[in-house]
Amino acid sequence: MGFTESGARLLLVLLWAAVGWSSAETGGAAEITVLLLNHARVSRDVISQSEAEATRIFSASGIHLRWVDCSQTPVCHHVPGANEFVLSIVADGHTSSELVYGVAFLGPGGEGKYADIFLRRVEIAAKESGFSVQRLLGAVAAHELGHLLLGTHAHSYEGIMCPVWKKAVLQRMEMGSLLFTKDESLTMKGRLAGEPMGRFPAFTKASARGLIP
Repeated sequence: MGFTESGARLLLVLLWAAVGWSSAETGGAAEITVLLLNHARVSRDVISQSEAEATRIFSASGIHLRWVDCSQTPVCHHVPGANEFVLSIVADGHTSSELVYGVAFLGPGGEGKYADIFLRRVEIAAKESGFSVQRLLGAVAAHELGHLLLGTHAHSYEGIMCPVWKKAVLQRMEMGSLLFTKDESLTMKGRLAGEPMGRFPAFTKASARGLIP
């Protein structure tokens, strides 16, 4: 996912990655552990604020994020458990487009444990748009973790999983109201409770792009 500026226009494209959906409702609190690999050596202050933003977004869905700084502990040296996910912040990525700011790695059945965020692109995007890099980094983290929890074809027409973030969407991000939808929240909680993944309807290629005036 990501965006860049061309002339007077800002183009934001969120990662065209996988994700799926279920309508089963689950109750009770849910928690996931995020094993953070800070390969890009982002400052602790920026990391803390970005973690807080992603945590706030997930909390609105009834899901608590527990962060583990893998640079400070050897506990990360294991295969991720049932509700553990590995999020790596890397300096840059090798993708076909500079418009991609993160990637979630999913298997054939939509399952996944690993996601990357490309710091350089996020920093450039934040600078060009005038938005907070901490908040944008946190939103990107939430988006990519959403892919890992939702499965195949997770992009939505609204909320944090929207594939194209136009001006109004970015403004919602700055105001703190860019969140998961109710159905996405229920699906993620169902996934964490051990329910099988469903599927979101597929989106057309055109829905993955959009110009910001």
